[in-house]
Amino acid sequence: MKLLLIAAEALVMLFELRFLLQSASADYYHPFTQAVLKLTNPLVNLPALRSLHIKSWYIGGAVVGFIISFVFWLVLGAYINLPLQFSLTVGALMPFKVFGYLLFMLLIIQALTSWLPSTRSLSYLMYQITAPITAPVQRIIPPIGMIDISLMVIILVLYAINSLCYRVFGIFWAVI
Repeated sequence: MKLLLIAAEALVMLFELRFLLQSASADYYHPFTQAVLKLTNPLVNLPALRSLHIKSWYIGGAVVGFIISFVFWLVLGAYINLPLQFSLTVGALMPFKVFGYLLFMLLIIQALTSWLPSTRSLSYLMYQITAPITAPVQRIIPPIGMIDISLMVIILVLYAINSLCYRVFGIFWAVI
C-alpha cells in the first residue's frame, strides 16, 4: 500500500514539475526538461489542457496532477472502504503536499549546484524553475554579495506551513 502511495505522489510530482517548467519558460533544450516533457506530453497536450492558463501560469500539468490525486484516492478509498469525504479531502490536499516537497527539493538542488562549477547548467535550470517563487522574496530580501538568503527564507516558510498543516489537520482528524 505504501508503495502505491509513493508511486502516486511521484506521478503527481512529475506533472507539477511540468507545470513549473512550462510556467517558468525553462530552457526547453536541457535534457532534464526534455525528459519531463516527453513523459508528460500524452496527458498535458490534450486539447482541453494544452491552452489552460492563468496569466503566465500554464496550469495543465497541475490540473492533471489534481486529477491523478483524486482518482488515486477515490479508487484506494473504494478498495479499502474509506469514507468518501476522507478520500476527497486527502485527494485535494495531496497535490499541495507534493508541491511543497517538490519546491523544497528544487531549492535544495539549486543551492547545492550553485556551489559546484561543473553543474552550472543544472543550477541555471533550477534557478529558472524556482524564479517565479523566489523573485518576490528577492525583491524584499536582495542577495547579499554571493549569498542568496531568499532560498533559506522560502524553505523556512515551507517548514512553517508544513508544521501548521500537521497541527491543524491532526486536530481536524481527531474530531472526526
